[in-house]
This record gives sequence, C-alpha cells and structure tokens, in this order.
Amino acid sequence: MSQQRLKEALIRGAIWAFIGLLYAMLFVFSAAFADYWQLPIDPYLFAGVLAGTLGALIYSSMRLAVLMTTIISPISIFYFILTDHPVDLLMLVILVSVVGAIVGALYGVFSMGSRVNRADAKTLAGFSAGWLASLTYLLAVNLTAPLSISTLVALLCPLTGILYVALVPGFIKLYDNLLPPVGDGLMVGVGVSGFIALCFFVMIGSIDDSVAGPLSAALEVIHGNLPGAVVGGLIGAGLAGVGSGLLLTDWQDL
Repeated sequence: MSQQRLKEALIRGAIWAFIGLLYAMLFVFSAAFADYWQLPIDPYLFAGVLAGTLGALIYSSMRLAVLMTTIISPISIFYFILTDHPVDLLMLVILVSVVGAIVGALYGVFSMGSRVNRADAKTLAGFSAGWLASLTYLLAVNLTAPLSISTLVALLCPLTGILYVALVPGFIKLYDNLLPPVGDGLMVGVGVSGFIALCFFVMIGSIDDSVAGPLSAALEVIHGNLPGAVVGGLIGAGLAGVGSGLLLTDWQDL
C-alpha cells in the first residue's frame, strides 16, 4: 500500500467521521423528540430518515452552514439570557428560522460560485438514502435482538452515507433546478439555523434544569444516549471513509 493512498484514506476517514458525529446528534435528537411527542411512527425509523435528510441539507452547502453558525450562535445565546425560563423552544426555532431564511435567501441570490443551488437535489438524495437505510433497520429489527443506539448509529450512518453517495449524482441530474438559488439558500438557512438552536437548547439544558421545563424528560434521554451514539457514528462512519479511500473510489465533485 502506497503512503499516498494511506493518507487519502485517513483524510476520508476524518471527513466521514465528522459526518458520523453530525448524523449521531441528529439521530439522537430526532428519536428522543419523536418518542416524547409520541409520534405515530417508530422513533428510530423517524430518526434515520430525518438524520439522513437534514444531514444532507446541512452538508449541501458548508460555506453557508458556517456562515449561519456564526450568525445564529450569538442570537441563540442572547435568547437564552434574555428570555424567562423555561425556554419556549418553538419560539426559539421560529426566531432563528426567520433569520436563517433571510440570510440563506440572500446568500442564494448574491453568492457567486456557490453550489447551494444543488441543495434541493442533495436533500432529496439524503431523504431517499435515509428511508432506504431505515427500512433496512425495520427488516433487521424483526430478525435480531434489540440493538443499542451506539450500534444502531454505527451501522445506519455508513449505510446511509454509502446510499447517498450512490444516489446523489442521479438526483442532481434530475432535480438540479427544482428550486431557484434563493429557495435553496432559504432551505439550507432554515435547516442549519434550527439545528444550531436545538444544539444550544440541549447543551444549556444539560447545565441548567430550569431551561427545559416540560422537555426535561426528552433532554434526559438525549444526554443518556448521545455519548454512545457519537462514538458509534465516529467509528462506523470513520471506518467506512477509510475503507472508501483504500478502495480508491473517486472523490465526488458535486
């Protein structure tokens, strides 16, 4: 094995591990709130689909995601400082979503050379990959003993990633112009803003119990499941990325 191939494999592993971290957070948040709100769907099925969809949405334009992080983070912090406890999570999400929609739409209109215009196709590919991976989970759960959330994320995350990589070129060819750039930017801005605000809610809620109020039960589940899920995502996705590099699969320039 050449040294160059090994370096490339390690770089891919690091990139995929980052995606695994993101997927694990989305998965745990989605599953906990789906269970708390008693949605008429298997929480892990819901989490797998939503994590695949939002993960692809966030990853579709990393420059805009970084920009939104720098804008939404201080807004979220000031909201927690100025508002009464318990924090109204819905109001926070609405507030940051409005800001994210405006900034994202402006980014889509004025950003030159950005690929945010492909966010619609990439998000649809993530949704499809999430559904296929989650359906695999439903089939497997009837044949095996219940899996821990860390094992589940370690398996579902790389499977979703592999399916996404296989599907996204076709989706871009079919749906590249589904939305105008302003719509793509708005969609990414709202998705990233909502995720950042939720991260702050979970983080601050773990420090101050008065923040969460009636959602404290959901936060307890998130705090209990998140460490194992993150480890599973890092290991599962990281190994998949290293394997991809060793197999010399092409980088996707999308």
